[in-house]
Amino acid sequence: MAAVALALVPTLGAAAVHEVSPVSRVTSRSAEGTPVSLAVLVPLTVRPTASGLIDATTLAGYTAPLGVLTRQLDAVYDTPAVIGLDPMIIASIRVLGTSAPQSAIDWLKRLHGASNEIFALAYADADVASLARVDALALQAPIGFDFAIDPGHFGAAVTASPTPTASASATASPTPSASPTPGSPTTPPLPTTAAEVLDWTYTLKNIAWPADDTVLPGDIAAMTAAGYQNVVLSSTNVSSSISGAVNLGSLQGIVADSGISSLVRDAVYETGSGAQEAALSRLNSALTGLEAVSPGRTVVATLDRHWPLGSLNLDALFTDLAAQTSATTVGMTAVLAGAHPAAQVVQEVDDATRLAQLHSIVDATRLEAAFATAATDANLVLEPRRLQLLSLLAVTWLRGTNDWSTEVGAFLADSVTLRDSVKIVSGSDLFVGAGQTNIPVTVSNALRYPVTVYVNVASTNSRLQVQKQNVPLKVEPGSSNKAAIPVQALSDGKVITTVTISSVAQVQLGAPDYVTIDLQPGWEGVGTTVIVVLLVLIFGGGIARNIYKRRPARKPPADAAPALAEQPRD
Repeated sequence: MAAVALALVPTLGAAAVHEVSPVSRVTSRSAEGTPVSLAVLVPLTVRPTASGLIDATTLAGYTAPLGVLTRQLDAVYDTPAVIGLDPMIIASIRVLGTSAPQSAIDWLKRLHGASNEIFALAYADADVASLARVDALALQAPIGFDFAIDPGHFGAAVTASPTPTASASATASPTPSASPTPGSPTTPPLPTTAAEVLDWTYTLKNIAWPADDTVLPGDIAAMTAAGYQNVVLSSTNVSSSISGAVNLGSLQGIVADSGISSLVRDAVYETGSGAQEAALSRLNSALTGLEAVSPGRTVVATLDRHWPLGSLNLDALFTDLAAQTSATTVGMTAVLAGAHPAAQVVQEVDDATRLAQLHSIVDATRLEAAFATAATDANLVLEPRRLQLLSLLAVTWLRGTNDWSTEVGAFLADSVTLRDSVKIVSGSDLFVGAGQTNIPVTVSNALRYPVTVYVNVASTNSRLQVQKQNVPLKVEPGSSNKAAIPVQALSDGKVITTVTISSVAQVQLGAPDYVTIDLQPGWEGVGTTVIVVLLVLIFGGGIARNIYKRRPARKPPADAAPALAEQPRD
């Protein structure tokens, strides 16, 4: 009866595990018994970063002798553990080139030589179930890393020879033939694509590992369309958990037994020797019960994304398991090669608040993509934001902490700031007289990259004729520039004009500006006539006055006439 009770432990969940009285460790089994096969999945991740990359200083600390990455690699290196590797770690080292800390380069080289089975997590360990929920799995891959790369830390770029692949994959990319060996002392070539930065030889491919108990039935089709072939699920998230692998239709499910996983986590994270011994004893008792009820069964256990990391006693776990006869450790290849009984995903209760937040994040990301069409190179604007998005969706953030809501708010605020970085500088009201004139429109660009916008002015009525639309204007980084829009006033009055700017893709940028224009085309002609008349009167009057004054001076004196008459004739 004790064996039967222990066999039921995995189906009862973690809470029930601790209610089962520890049973003395069994070190022998009957001749008829067949040990269960146990695979242990271990995530190799770090705490999420706001930028989606780990800076050089932090990398140096992580890969120091007692750093978190060093301790994780020490714990799993050449053990039966199956590693789920966060590609952000690889990318963070690669983008630094020769400026990467030597300890980080050595760490990457050591990981490359590990005998463990390794598969790629989503970048920054983003939760693929969350992306699937809002139809956004297309956002799971980085766009590129050019914004973070200093060419001065690399050698010349090398053209890669494409390697044909069987199918598009979210976790596997063509391997450039010129890709340097990790840790190579030579200057690495300048990477020109995201695939070159993320390049790694994974022994397992196309495995999605979302957060525990988060997958809904509708997510399976989305994951399949994204290129995944397998998904790790908790046994409480599927209808059948009699095997480590199940058939979910278009996907294969890797079923992590919730009870065994809880016991494995206890054994790995316990710090005191007595507590660890008790945790191992409970695990062995449960495995012995499984062997009695389901001899030869395949069981999968997972560690969670545990922060702060604390202890990671995987070596003690695997040493203890090697001494047991009730279980034998295997890799994921053996699990996937076994039987796949049919099963379905169990409907989980979705968090409406979190779902609304996910929608707001994705909506903001799509607005940013539209905004970026104004940039000369849109990718330079979008690359860092994609990494920030994936880091925000890290499974660690989704473990129920309140920090995630705060991070969501910060991400959305940054999105608004980004989309407001190219805008019209509000102008003052204008006066337009007769003839053609120009309306000046000033546009500012707070980005680090040049943009080209198209300026338009719309008049509310026919009094003002706008003679040219879609006037191109290039604005350099961190500066402003002015466009001149030709217009002509046709009649008197006031007109409110709407000034807008758009990208080459006809996406409106920022809010429109409204300018009131006073149209007085007739006043200018009347004013000119009045001035001319006044000038004629002034100058004409002056001339007439001078002539009038000079006329008396030109007449001969009255007493001169007789004198002339009296002169004798010859």
